[in-house]
Amino acid sequence: MKLGIVLATRADLGHAAALALAARRARHEVALFAMDTGCQALADAPDVVAALLDADCELTACSNSAAGIALPDGVVRGSQDDHAAVVTTSDHLIALT
Repeated sequence: MKLGIVLATRADLGHAAALALAARRARHEVALFAMDTGCQALADAPDVVAALLDADCELTACSNSAAGIALPDGVVRGSQDDHAAVVTTSDHLIALT
């Protein structure tokens, strides 16, 4: 199973990370797409990003939303096409918007 997570708020990064890590412990694939203030949330939490990457979560940030933001290494800058790919390829989707 693949879990997709769309993160568009700063306040929900902790929830997104907890869900992603629980899914990985259950051996599910996880793809997280950040946009809007979700991109700044990733930038502000390099330890959370590192934990997600260490757990083999796929992390993509909208390049338009992340303009001027220094994202942690391992976060891929993408587009709304990547957002659509997460939505269409996931068996379950959680939107934290």
